[in-house]
Amino acid sequence: MKVWRDYDQAGLDAAYDQRVWAADAAEWIARYAADTAAARAAHPPEVHDTGAGLLDLYRARPPARGIHLHVHGGAWRSLTRADAGMAAPALVAAGLDVAVPDFRLLPEFRLPHMVEDVVAACLWAAARGPLHLSGHSSGAHVAAVVATDPRVGPLLRSVTLLSGLYDLEPALLSARGAYVALEAAEALALSPVHHVARIAAPVVIAYGTAESPEFIRQSQDFAALLGVEPIVLEGTNHFATAYALAEGPVYRAMLALA
Repeated sequence: MKVWRDYDQAGLDAAYDQRVWAADAAEWIARYAADTAAARAAHPPEVHDTGAGLLDLYRARPPARGIHLHVHGGAWRSLTRADAGMAAPALVAAGLDVAVPDFRLLPEFRLPHMVEDVVAACLWAAARGPLHLSGHSSGAHVAAVVATDPRVGPLLRSVTLLSGLYDLEPALLSARGAYVALEAAEALALSPVHHVARIAAPVVIAYGTAESPEFIRQSQDFAALLGVEPIVLEGTNHFATAYALAEGPVYRAMLALA
C-alpha cells in the first residue's frame, strides 16, 4: 500500500534513512569527530555559553569579516559540536569566525526546543559580527527553519544548506515519525517549504547525487521555490556532503556572499 506518492512504507522508510544509501556511514561519522579534534588542536576554540547551550568559537585572525554559525546534523537526535568543527580551519583561513553550537536533541527534548536553542545561538553570534548560517542534514532543516524566524532572518547575510529536508510531511510518515513526534500544526510550522517568503538572505543549496532520492527531491524542490540553482555534488553521499563547506563549489559560493 502506498503511503507517500509512489512509496510503500518500506520504501519511504529507506528513502529517509541515509545509511541505506551509504554503506560507509559509520566511517564518515567517525571522521567528523577525528577531523573536529584536529581542528580544535590547530585552532583552539573559545567556549561560550549562549544561554541555551555551549558553543565553540573558532577565531579568525582579526579583523574577521563575519561569523559563520554551523548547525550539525545527526537526524535531530545525535552528534554534538565535537563532531561538527571540521570546516572551521578553511573558514577561519578565509577570514570568518566560526561558531558551532550544541543544542537539545530528540527524543529527550522536542524539535521546537532545538530550534529555539539555535535561534538563541544565532542571536548570540549576530551580536558579534555579520552572520552567515549553515547546516547539514537535519541541521540544514533546522537552519532553514531558523532562517524563517523573524528574530533571526533579518540578521542573516547568507544561508548555506547541505543535504537537508525542508518538508516534514513525508519524513513524519516514515519510520522517523516515531521519534520526531510532532502535531500536524507543528509539522506545518517547521516545514520551510511553506514559509519561503520569510527568507530574505541569499541561499546556497547543495546535495550529493549518491544521496537518497527523497533528500535529492527535497533539495531540488526547495531550491526551485527559492528561485536558486542547487549545487550538485557528483558522486557524493549524504555524509560526505558535510565537508562541502571546507572546499569546492559550495565553499566558493558561500564565501562569495561573505
